[in-house]
Amino acid sequence: MMGEKYVVFQIGEGHYSIPLEEVTQIIRYENVTDVPTAPPFVDGVINVGGDVVPVVNLRTRFSLERAEVSRKSRVIIVQKQDIRYGILVDNVREILDLDQDSVAAEAASVFGMKTEFVRGIAKIRDYLLVLLDIFKVLSTSPEIPIKE
Repeated sequence: MMGEKYVVFQIGEGHYSIPLEEVTQIIRYENVTDVPTAPPFVDGVINVGGDVVPVVNLRTRFSLERAEVSRKSRVIIVQKQDIRYGILVDNVREILDLDQDSVAAEAASVFGMKTEFVRGIAKIRDYLLVLLDIFKVLSTSPEIPIKE
């Protein structure tokens, strides 16, 4: 059985992943324009190929303390239909081939994270990997309009 490819990234000590097919590009955190009216977890907007894309700070979204943006920080651009978001992560570790067999869905509530944010959890080498439903993470924010 072919595995699915996932982008693995870190936020603090946690390892998270989203399906590679939802990712259009991974870029450095730069040229982010502040939007004073944006909710606290939106760091601002960036220009991606002529589109204005909001950058969501996943640390803030998950109620973790803010961290300084470092040279390892990355913005992962995700897309659903014609909507694009940037998500700010501490670093991107790898692209991983993941077998659905190695994913435990019932472990989804472990981290005190909203269960609907989590697709499952996989044990990878020396760490637990949380598979995020990134569009749920983004769409359960009333301040961010998502087209279904």
